[in-house]
Amino acid sequence: MSDAEQECLVSILLPAYNSRHLIGTAIQSVLNQTHRHFELIVINDCSTDDTAEVVAKFALGDDRIKLLHTARNGGPAAARNIGFDAACGRWIALLDSDDAYVPERLTRLLKLADANAAHMVSDNLLMMPVGGTPYLLISPDILACPQHLTASEFIYRNIGDPRNPRLSYGFMQPMIRRDFLLQHGIRYDERNRFGEDFMLYVACLRAGARWWVTPEVLYHYATRPGSLTEVQSSGDLRRIAQLEEDYLSDHAVSRNATLLRVLRQHKAKIDRLYYYRAFTDAVKQGHLGEAGRLLVQSPLSSSYIFLETIRQTPVILRKTLRGGYFPKASRFV
Repeated sequence: MSDAEQECLVSILLPAYNSRHLIGTAIQSVLNQTHRHFELIVINDCSTDDTAEVVAKFALGDDRIKLLHTARNGGPAAARNIGFDAACGRWIALLDSDDAYVPERLTRLLKLADANAAHMVSDNLLMMPVGGTPYLLISPDILACPQHLTASEFIYRNIGDPRNPRLSYGFMQPMIRRDFLLQHGIRYDERNRFGEDFMLYVACLRAGARWWVTPEVLYHYATRPGSLTEVQSSGDLRRIAQLEEDYLSDHAVSRNATLLRVLRQHKAKIDRLYYYRAFTDAVKQGHLGEAGRLLVQSPLSSSYIFLETIRQTPVILRKTLRGGYFPKASRFV
């Protein structure tokens, strides 16, 4: 392998918006990697603070750091697509501006990829809620050793389980072969600012990606109340549902009973969230005719709205006690 190929083995994409107080830690975690042959592409998404200046100072000391700017604020999906276009690495790695890599992350994931001829590789995450206690995304009883992650397993682990209410594989931040993305024309749906990672990963799996995951904890993932992973629009949810409707129509799914079952279960969850979100938005905006239409739009829409309202009652009460109520659907990634 030539020096040029070595220098561009991994392209790390880091979207940033008003992250001046956080992004330095993220960048430093990349510079601390034991694997040195990477480029770090920071996409400044029209920040109104001095995020760009902070990144530029790092770039002065390391030419592996590239700073790009969006023409308008388009959200993480649009920023990552800009990063896709600029990347030259064999692998695409993802990093959010308030997160951090463990120093051995790239080394360990590249080794996992080589050992299994994988198109995607990912690790366990240490979830770090602001003001809360860190916890593992995936418990050892679920992921005890490196394993192949199928489409059925990935979608199942996003449905939600009362025994593991905080588990969602959509939080994972895999490294993905760039040539695989290019071959299949896979990009982020820039319309979504919620669930866009889930949609990309499903597209990869549907295209036949071999995904391996290790229980090693190599990524620190910060969670904050009100983040984009907690707030979704009815449009976001409808596009996720449409993605799954398209997947369900795939002949290959009909031959896989497990995948068919979990896709239907997950879509039912998304439909429930969609109808609740669309109904409450219509009520708040005074569009009572639209709210009534949603109640009878499908045989299940009224029950979906009722069930999600019951689930959201504790959230509504907490917000009321704090002096402000603005209902949000539950987290999904």
